[in-house]
Amino acid sequence: MTLALTADQTDFLEASEPLLSLQHRVHRTIASHTEFSLDRIVTQDNRVKYTNAGRREHATDHLDEVFRLMRELNLAGIGSPGLGRLGEQGTSFRDALVQICSKIAQICGSGPLIYVELGPEPIKTGFILRTLMDLGVVIDRYIAVDINPMSVSHMRPALQEILPDTPLEFITTSFDAFRLSDAVEDGGLPALVTMLGFQEGNDDPYTVNGWLRDIARPGDLLLSESQLYAAPQIGKIPEFYAHPAMQRFSRIAFEQAVDGTAPSMNRFFLLPVPFQDGRTAQVAVLGEEFSGTINGRNLHVSNFCLKLTLEQYRHYRRHGGFFEIAGETLTDDETLHFQLSRRT
Repeated sequence: MTLALTADQTDFLEASEPLLSLQHRVHRTIASHTEFSLDRIVTQDNRVKYTNAGRREHATDHLDEVFRLMRELNLAGIGSPGLGRLGEQGTSFRDALVQICSKIAQICGSGPLIYVELGPEPIKTGFILRTLMDLGVVIDRYIAVDINPMSVSHMRPALQEILPDTPLEFITTSFDAFRLSDAVEDGGLPALVTMLGFQEGNDDPYTVNGWLRDIARPGDLLLSESQLYAAPQIGKIPEFYAHPAMQRFSRIAFEQAVDGTAPSMNRFFLLPVPFQDGRTAQVAVLGEEFSGTINGRNLHVSNFCLKLTLEQYRHYRRHGGFFEIAGETLTDDETLHFQLSRRT
C-alpha cells in the first residue's frame, strides 16, 4: 500500500475546466503524481460498482457481497468502543453518532417525521432509528433510495424488526434521479434525509450539493457523515482503506471491470485534486495494480473518495445558500464527522 502526499501541488489548467467531472480529474491527478501514465489508468464512475446497469451480465452475487462488505464495515464502527478516541474519556464514533441523534431529537421534538435513507445499510441505520425512537422521535414512514438492487433483501427484514408498524418503501434509482417531492404528497410530514458512509466524497461537492438540494424540500433535515482530512491524523485514512472489507471491495470491482482471474496488487494513494473554484482537496484512491502482456503495469481504480477538511466541508455545504448547518459532532481525533443541516 502506497501513501503519496503532495498537498501543495495544483494543476490550475484542470481547475479552470468547469465541465471536467471528478472522475476525469482524479484520472489526471493519478497520472500527475504516481508512476502510472494516463493510458495505464482505468477509472469508472463510483456508482458502477453497485449496479449491473449497462452490462450484459445479470448475475448479482457480487452486488450482494458488496452490500455485505459495507455492512461489515459499519458493524466494526458501531461496535468499536474506541474508534476515533484519543483518550478514555474522548468521543468515539458511536458517541458522536448518539450526540447528533440527540440534536435531531432536540430539533424535531416528539413530532412524526419521514426517514429517508440515501444508500441504506442495516447496522448504522438500525442504531440511528433505535436511538431516535428512544429519544422520543416518531418515525411515521421510511423510504430507502439505492442504486444497488440487492439492498432491499437485506434492509426489509432488518427494518420490519425495528419498525414493525411503519410503512416501508424501497426505490431503486440513482440519487440524482430521486426527488422527495415526487414520493411524498404535498404538505406531507417533514423528513430527515441521511447520506452516510462517506458517500458524499464520491463526487464533486458542487454536484452532490445539487443532488441534495433537489432531493430535500425546504425545512427538511439532512444528516451526513464524512471522514475528514485532519493533518495530525492523516494515517487514519489509509488505515481505513487497509481494512479487509475495503481490500475485498477493491478486488471485486477489479474482477467485474477487468478480469475475474488475473492477479492484482492492492494500491492506495492520497493525492491532491483541483476543483473548478481553484481550491484543492485530498482524494483517497483505492485500486488494483495489474499487468498485461502488451500494456505492462496498469492501475484499475476501484474507488475514489474526497477527504475534505472540516472547513471545506462546511464551505461546500453552505455553497449556494441551499442549506444551513444546524449541528455537528466529531470524534475525539476529529477525523469522523456527522453534520446536520436544514434545507432552506
